[in-house]
Amino acid sequence: MFETLKAMFKKDTSNDFEYNSKAIELTDEIKNLEDELKKNNRNSEVQKKLMLTYNRALKIYSKSSNFRNQIDPLFLKIDDLRNTIRKNI
Repeated sequence: MFETLKAMFKKDTSNDFEYNSKAIELTDEIKNLEDELKKNNRNSEVQKKLMLTYNRALKIYSKSSNFRNQIDPLFLKIDDLRNTIRKNI
């Protein structure tokens, strides 16, 4: 009787490996784009790519148990990027 209740509330970790690997890929992509933006902070194409990557990372990080703690710093990076874009306009 309680087995069905336990099964309902059991955390599904089957996709955790997939989300962790996607999060690692996004982290590398973010680092490369941030390095590229440091070279030329007025590059609007890199700014767009970085903002899109940040938004994808938010979704993946929230589903990944290992990267969930990176969400707050990611929001700070998004705010910094928005400020940079505003300065360049």
